[in-house]
Amino acid sequence: MNLSNLHVRSEIIKLIRRFFDERGYLEMHTPRLVGLPGQEPYLEPFWTEVTKVESDLRLPAAFITSPEYMMKRLIAAGFDKIYDLGPCFRNGEPWDGTHDPEFLLLEWYRKDADLSSLMDETEEMVRWVVEKSRVQSRESKVTGTSRLSDFQTFRFSTPFRRLTVESAWREYTNIELAPLLGSREAMARVCREHHQTVADSDTWDDLYFKIFLSEIEPNVCKPLAANCQLPTANCQPQATFLYRYPASMAALARRSQDDPRWADRVELYVGGMELANGFAELADPVEQRKRFEEDRDLRCKMGKKTWRLDEKFLADLPQMGNAVGSAFGVDRFVMLLTGAASINDVIPSSARERFGTN
Repeated sequence: MNLSNLHVRSEIIKLIRRFFDERGYLEMHTPRLVGLPGQEPYLEPFWTEVTKVESDLRLPAAFITSPEYMMKRLIAAGFDKIYDLGPCFRNGEPWDGTHDPEFLLLEWYRKDADLSSLMDETEEMVRWVVEKSRVQSRESKVTGTSRLSDFQTFRFSTPFRRLTVESAWREYTNIELAPLLGSREAMARVCREHHQTVADSDTWDDLYFKIFLSEIEPNVCKPLAANCQLPTANCQPQATFLYRYPASMAALARRSQDDPRWADRVELYVGGMELANGFAELADPVEQRKRFEEDRDLRCKMGKKTWRLDEKFLADLPQMGNAVGSAFGVDRFVMLLTGAASINDVIPSSARERFGTN
């Protein structure tokens, strides 16, 4: 437990709320326990059951991995600008580094906006919070209760870079991604050329991530040393938006109107760490049903638990209209601002501590 980092965490949470409140957003406290969680193949919910005492009815229930479904239903119901800042839960992930089974997630949604404006607002929020927190940190230094790392906050001092995924592959791996889209054979060949293992069970997405995680994600924010404002040995990368992902990785994002091979999805990376994941939201229930069914089939092939589709969500989807939304990792943000090496250093009690595995 690091008391100084917890002071920073508390300040960051207050500032995030202030940012959205001052811009006309309404805070929503969506349910953490649901009957039908998301269908994502690579996210595993925690399961329990709810009991209706008077009838002895027992129903399966899951803790949310994200408030996404409920937030989109609220946008569909008529809200224009909303945010949710609260705990989320994911099972089967590491208990160190950037992961804990329980973590603090910010999600916000707004109508009548596009991916570019979502990037604008994300950058504005991050830089505003960093600057306000730096001021507060300087003011509280005399008490020794709050600590921000000037070295770490430098990462946010310059305008964020914006780079398409296709451009990132070209820049960091010298691979042209577009010709590989949809061809597992072509992607497998490229993986072998880059000394990655290829298994018969690997999907196109699996192969994509073997190169992305090893060659792109760790380097995506790193500018040339000549462009860095710090000494070369200490050169720290600027924050970078990666956007326009392959359509197979659209999740709940819509396909790009100019080229359906790509999706209007954006992720924010800082120092090799994913900080945010945003979409221009898919409002087509037919396409969304197809994706859900494909995800459920993949879960089944992977031997994972499956459940029925959320029909209420699909029914409400068309009313959402043109909207954007983003999920933002608050714990990771605090890690970046304090220079903490592990999420365990910025939360009151880690899973390792709570479950006695230190």
